[in-house]
Amino acid sequence: MRVLVFDLCPLFADGLVHVLKQLEGFEVAAVTDKVESIPALVADHGVNLVILDLDAGQPAVRALELVKSASPGVRCLMTITDGSQPSLMAAIRMQGDGFLSKRLKASDFANQLPRVAAGEMVISDALTSALAETLRNVSYVDEGRDISVLSPREMQVLQCISNGMSNRLISERLKISDGTVKVHVKHLLKKLGFSTRVEAALWASENGHRTPLPKP
Repeated sequence: MRVLVFDLCPLFADGLVHVLKQLEGFEVAAVTDKVESIPALVADHGVNLVILDLDAGQPAVRALELVKSASPGVRCLMTITDGSQPSLMAAIRMQGDGFLSKRLKASDFANQLPRVAAGEMVISDALTSALAETLRNVSYVDEGRDISVLSPREMQVLQCISNGMSNRLISERLKISDGTVKVHVKHLLKKLGFSTRVEAALWASENGHRTPLPKP
């Protein structure tokens, strides 16, 4: 994985670089604190993973928007201190690919990175409650959703989503095409009234619907 680090704190950015250099299969391609330079850096250096400092607020959201717009295949991992920032909901809606707490030990942080690289949606346990609380404060997130409206296959896909799996991993797990996965995700989000898979995953976990993964 060729990694770009965006962080407004030089000390934390240096710490991330140090952690990444210890990991096999990861290479630091670029480090920047300039939002507008990110698309060019991603393209010029063949970056496929961007680590964004969500504590930066709107600049980080803008960076996420730029990456997802120009290079939708690039994975974006958000780092955040405590989950209280207003930018959190915006990052969720823009399909951030993971949310890791800056309070993690370096070794624990490093252990999560291969999961992100493998296509999983990774969320620190310490951030789960903050994310759920953020969603509860959004007016359209209510307790009136009925999971029985989902088809058996859509329920399987929701189970996979709630366990942090990407479309590619779901496709491999359920032995269906990536296009079919996308259709199921679209339908289940519409039926349950969610805008993003992260919202659906958190709702499923919060309401006791995070059941064991379907058998391959």
